[in-house]
Order: sequence, then C-alpha cells, then structure tokens
Amino acid sequence: MTIRLRTAFFIVLGLVLVWFLYYERAVLAPFILAAIFAYLFNPLVNFFSNKIKLPRTLSIIIIYILLIGIVAAIGITMSKRVVEESSELTQYATQINKEAKQQINSLPDWIKPTVNDALYSLENYKVISSPSAFSFVPKAFSRILSFIIFLFSAFYFLKEGKNMRDKALNLIPNEYKFDVEILLRKINLTLGSYLRGQIFLVVIVSTALFIALTILGVKFSLILAIFSGLAEIVPIIGPIVAASVAAIVAFVGGTSSFGLNSVQMVIAVIVIYTVLRQIQDYIVNPYFMGKITNLHPLIILFAVVAGEHTAGILGLILAVPTAGIIKILLEFSLDKLNGIEDKE
Repeated sequence: MTIRLRTAFFIVLGLVLVWFLYYERAVLAPFILAAIFAYLFNPLVNFFSNKIKLPRTLSIIIIYILLIGIVAAIGITMSKRVVEESSELTQYATQINKEAKQQINSLPDWIKPTVNDALYSLENYKVISSPSAFSFVPKAFSRILSFIIFLFSAFYFLKEGKNMRDKALNLIPNEYKFDVEILLRKINLTLGSYLRGQIFLVVIVSTALFIALTILGVKFSLILAIFSGLAEIVPIIGPIVAASVAAIVAFVGGTSSFGLNSVQMVIAVIVIYTVLRQIQDYIVNPYFMGKITNLHPLIILFAVVAGEHTAGILGLILAVPTAGIIKILLEFSLDKLNGIEDKE
C-alpha cells in the first residue's frame, strides 16, 4: 500500500468514525464522562500505585471510596440548607410574580403584552414536573444504568488506559508514529490543565462567593454560589448569567448585613463578581488553564454555542477543550506543510 493510499485510508476511516460518534452521540455521555473522570484522577491512581506501591485495582477502589465519602459528607452537610433555600426561593418567586402582575398596569401600553407573555411563560414553566409512574420509572432506570456504565467505564479507563493508548499507537504506521506522539503530548498538556483548572475554579468560585454573599447578607447565598461555580464551566456566557442572577436576587431580596439599600446591594454584588473575575483572569487562569485560554473570545463563544447545539450540556462542557484540540491540530498541520514547502 502506497503512502498516499494509506493516508487516504486513514482519512476516510477518521471521517467514518466521526460520523458514527456523532450519530450515536446520545449514548456516548457516560463513556465520555468516564474518560474525563479517568483523565482527572489518573495522576492520583499513579501516585498510589507507583509511589505507595499499591495494586492499581486497589488504588482505584480506594479513590472511589474516598470520593463517595466526600460527596456523602458534603451532601449531608449542605442538603438541608439547599432544600430550605430552594423551597424559600420557589415561594419568593411566586410572590414576586404576583407583585409584578399588580405593577403591569403602570407600564406603557406598548410593553404590556410582552411583559404579560413573559410572566405567563414563567408561570407555566416547571423545572420539576409530576410525571406519571409510567414515564418516571423508565427514566430512573435509564439514569441508574448510565451511572453504572459510567462507574465501570471509568474503572477500566483508569486501570487499562495506558495499555489502550499503547495499542492504539501500535496501529499507526511507523512514519507517522513520532508525529502522533508529539500531538498527544500537546493535547495531554492542554486538556489536562484545562479540565483540572475547571474543577479548581468551580470549587474556588463557589466557596469564595458563598462567603462573600453570606457576609453581605444576600438571600439564597448557597444556591447562588453553587450556581455561579457551575456556571464557570460555560466560558463568557456562564459568569455573566450568574452575576446577573445574583444582582437580581440582591435587588429584590431586601436584606443586607450593612444596611445597604437595593441599588447599593446590586453594586456590591457586581463589585464582588468583577473582583473575582479579575483574580481568575490574572492569577488563576494563567497557572491552571494553560495555553487553551489563548483562544480568541469569538472562537470560544462560537464553540460554546455549537457545542450546546450539538450535544447539549455535555457539549457545553467539552466545547472549549475541543476547540483547543482543533487549534493544536491545525497549528501542527500548518507547521508540517510549511516545513515541506521550505524543503522544496
């Protein structure tokens, strides 16, 4: 087989694989999440198995037990307050909706229909509905099955990930193997720094905002902090939405630990989010997010929108690292082409 024919074969094979993965994207979520989980915790497994000399299987089991214990402890500690704030937030939203209806008559005639439609949409939107048992049981079974698949997949990715990588490299022709290994190292550096940086950001942002909003006296500080931390997963859009929601809650909340009025509370909340954003941009991101943050904001925005359109929430999570990997592949390909042209 000639070099051109082999190259064409691998290009066609890659396109078929991409098409297949896109076509079956609905069932890929637990496997992708398991791969991300394994990627994040592989260094810890290596530490237990290489430094402490524990069997790799036992190291994975220990990590599972530790994570389950941490999640259970956090759940027991925070669940009561989260439930209380969620219930209070629901009642509060209902009360605000009633008050808003009373104020509609004072608005200009041209804007009344729009406001009425918005209120009607909010009234009829229910995050938690009451489905029948016939629809609830299959969904619950599907989620349990997905979670079991996730656990088993993550276990095997952690246990045999290196062997999988080596076997995949053995399938690559020798003349391309060196280039592929270089690409994998670059992707590993970028992807690793981004994913671990995101986990760090979620924890830090949630903790910092919970402390700041609690001291300020903003209602629902725990829910707002958790929401804002998770919103960091979605670049550009997520932080803006989180800050806007917190500002609205502060404006209508009517409480403050320092006797501030509603406008002053909004200003204080915006200042808190802005300061935290600056700390992230100039201190946290350069050390934890790596070179992937060099992507242009428009590219990041397009990647986020395209990711959500293609794969929903999972697409939002993977949009930026995928864009970063594409950038690495393009730069590497252009460097190779330029090198060939220089030789000619």
